[in-house]
Amino acid sequence: MKTNLTSKEILAKGESPVVIPVFEDTPQVSQNELADEFLKKTPKFGKIYQTQFLFTSKAQILLVGIGKKDEVDFERVQNYTGVGVKFFLEKTSDVRISLPVIDTLSSAEIVLAASIGTQIAEHNIASEFKSEKPKVLLKSVTLVAEKINRGDMQQLKAGLSIGESINLARKLGDLPPNVLTPGYFLKVAKKIALQNKLKIYIIDEKSAQRKGLNAFAAVARGSDEPSYIIVIEYRGDPSSKEKYGFVGKGVTFDTGGISIKPASSMHEMKYDMCGAAAVLGVIKTVSELNLQVNLVAVMGITENMPSGKSLKPGDILQSYSGKSAEILNTDAEGRLILIDAVALAIKDYKVTKIVDLATLTGAIIVALGDYYTGLFTNNDEFGQKFIKIGQKVGEKFWQLPMSSDYNCMIQSDFADITNIGHGGSMPGAAGSITGAKFIEAGVKEGIPWVHLDIAGTAWDLSSKPYRGVGATGVGIKTLVELVQS
Repeated sequence: MKTNLTSKEILAKGESPVVIPVFEDTPQVSQNELADEFLKKTPKFGKIYQTQFLFTSKAQILLVGIGKKDEVDFERVQNYTGVGVKFFLEKTSDVRISLPVIDTLSSAEIVLAASIGTQIAEHNIASEFKSEKPKVLLKSVTLVAEKINRGDMQQLKAGLSIGESINLARKLGDLPPNVLTPGYFLKVAKKIALQNKLKIYIIDEKSAQRKGLNAFAAVARGSDEPSYIIVIEYRGDPSSKEKYGFVGKGVTFDTGGISIKPASSMHEMKYDMCGAAAVLGVIKTVSELNLQVNLVAVMGITENMPSGKSLKPGDILQSYSGKSAEILNTDAEGRLILIDAVALAIKDYKVTKIVDLATLTGAIIVALGDYYTGLFTNNDEFGQKFIKIGQKVGEKFWQLPMSSDYNCMIQSDFADITNIGHGGSMPGAAGSITGAKFIEAGVKEGIPWVHLDIAGTAWDLSSKPYRGVGATGVGIKTLVELVQS
């Protein structure tokens, strides 16, 4: 969908529908006679994402509430434009969206948020598989600003790229597991690397075994589908020694393996690759925007299936980090993939800072619900910086403790560590923390590391007025902003 940016004058011209923001607590002057007449009669209009469609033979107007003015932030602006686009997707070919003026946000931030929102609202995976296709008519969106400042057009480009990458991650997450196999993911990764002239390295199962990536290989061998560790490298600043490593868990379907999951909600385990999808989206945008940063994306792509070749409880594996791991539960497979992938990024690609994303534990949903992503780190300064960047672009992270008190919970009598925690006051105690502790064992001392447990935020099966159901693309905005900061 084409998205443009222009100044306020166009709002009074043309016949395409107009979307206008309304604050809940501020007298609204929309400079539109039809809208002003309605608002005079309805002074309490303006609650978050409340809508009112007004039309005559000459005008079509959608009023969208965006709440109290001093509470409007990046995410609210993003979702406001999403409401407008989603409302008109099947109604018209083009729409104009008036951007709000917010004292706490620069015009560049408003344009960035608004352009991301237009793209996110467009995504609808159902159109690929339902026999009755939705008739999407909307082809063009014009964002209308009070005035356009230098740099706003660049932010429009950035927002559209970020929005497209979020939609890529969402599409990959929403695809059914009989379509999104590891081989399918590899084809998408190869295409992105080719389009953006990026170096791509592919490690198949046999190569992983020979190289000593035994934890990944042990998970992979249970599936009949070929599995891969995919590495894509971007060098935007060859003069710099700093290099980010972004690592994503990519389990395209997770049955739990021998420790098989209950049948209820197992269909949602197609989303167990959302971490890898986010990492792929990030390197796509970073390269498209030619950012001056060095970045390595590492994605461990496999299924976790029960078979005669599967990993078994009681097995002991030698991970690429050098730590041996006793397997107590084969459904704790994500951390096995990540301990190898993180060590690979550090040892082979010499990254200086590392972030991993994984739909790792149900325990994080118990702790934080689906509002916050759990954040774990070995470096509080890096962790807090990450949280602040997330707040800036409308993504919520909450730091959980990682003190040495928890080390005993993954100690093994027969190996260095166990792949699930034990010894707490109840089964599953500190489940998210012990999962993070396992991955931390693969991180070289002195390398700042953040682990994001996105199990509660990677998908949302309730439709929103600004976004459809399914994968969310969580983490992409923050990671792109991180490498720019």
